[in-house]
Amino acid sequence: MDLMTMMSSKDVEEFRDKVVHWQKTLKTVDQVISIWMKVQRNWLKLEPIFMQSEDIRAQLPDISKTFEKIDIEWKDMMREAEDDKSVVNACTFEGREEMLNGFKTEIEICEKALDEYLQAKKKIFPRFYFVSDQALLDILSQGNNPEKVDEYLGDCFDGLKCIRFLRGAGQPVPARSADAMISNEGETVKFSEVFTCVGVVESYLCDLEKMMIRTLRDILEVAKGTADLWELEKTRDVWLEDYCAQISLLATQIMWTEEVQRAFEELEGGTENAMRDYFVVTVTRIKALIDRVRHPMSRELRDKIITIITIDVHERDVVEEFIHKKIMDPGSFQWTKQLIFYLEQRNQKDDKKVCVTRIADWETFYSYEYVGNCGRLVITPLTDRCYITLT
Repeated sequence: MDLMTMMSSKDVEEFRDKVVHWQKTLKTVDQVISIWMKVQRNWLKLEPIFMQSEDIRAQLPDISKTFEKIDIEWKDMMREAEDDKSVVNACTFEGREEMLNGFKTEIEICEKALDEYLQAKKKIFPRFYFVSDQALLDILSQGNNPEKVDEYLGDCFDGLKCIRFLRGAGQPVPARSADAMISNEGETVKFSEVFTCVGVVESYLCDLEKMMIRTLRDILEVAKGTADLWELEKTRDVWLEDYCAQISLLATQIMWTEEVQRAFEELEGGTENAMRDYFVVTVTRIKALIDRVRHPMSRELRDKIITIITIDVHERDVVEEFIHKKIMDPGSFQWTKQLIFYLEQRNQKDDKKVCVTRIADWETFYSYEYVGNCGRLVITPLTDRCYITLT
């Protein structure tokens, strides 16, 4: 005989009522705990942002006040819950579920405002799209401390690790001025002039991007001017020590473009061996670089030379192909299909020349994005079509 048949009808009814009551109670507990945990996770995420970041509190004063009210009420509720260790009592306390739902709604409003705030920052400095929201919040909250923001530069700039701040007598703390940028490989490139972090973080990062472009553009113009004197003053294998790897390679590619064009012009002028003579020049220059890497040198210089050799070998092979196929027309596809670089005067109002990249009938301006002292893939017929994305 089971328990139900032994109980009176009154007892059975009371038992059923208790079962129903506990089912409702446990359902309420489950719902409240679910909301409670979600609110707690969101509060933990937003609390350091709205309560500890003076920058964000200043940027979002109304939302910060809303969250401050939530923060006070949330902590009061948590103290009340701590006084009673019963989970059931904590979850079924009168008005508890309504209060948590109110927190949930208000926190969602704060999250939406914060997301709109971050989107506005990303529009000003689009490289912020490359970093996580948490990292971006860290950057924005540390905006008045450029040395802290410096730790995140690698997330915004692919080849840039950090900048070299000026420290010491007469310099503010934390430092705000820098004189150079440093790559992931440790290569240091001095700025055209001292760069100072002024204004809000997204503004001075935009200025840093402009300084990076301006610096590389200035260095390229100087490098190209000295490269024209390779045969008269410093030979290329010595010349490249004066410039960062990116500009050394770029100036070399510009020179190769000009020299091949010159060889074509000489062919048209009747000099039959012009391309053969230039082939000898390319081989001689490669041998000079190979001789250099056989001797002890710094890792930075060795990587730079090996990178240039990698591209040199491809360019030598292109010239050799011209000779074998007797290419004499600079308009031939064998030449126009190459990725070639020019330094040209495009704006009469600006005395600075710009680097132009061409392949076939496509043309674009060189972006001067600092990539550091990274290597280059060997160019084969299979990878040749990908060359434009690797340079």
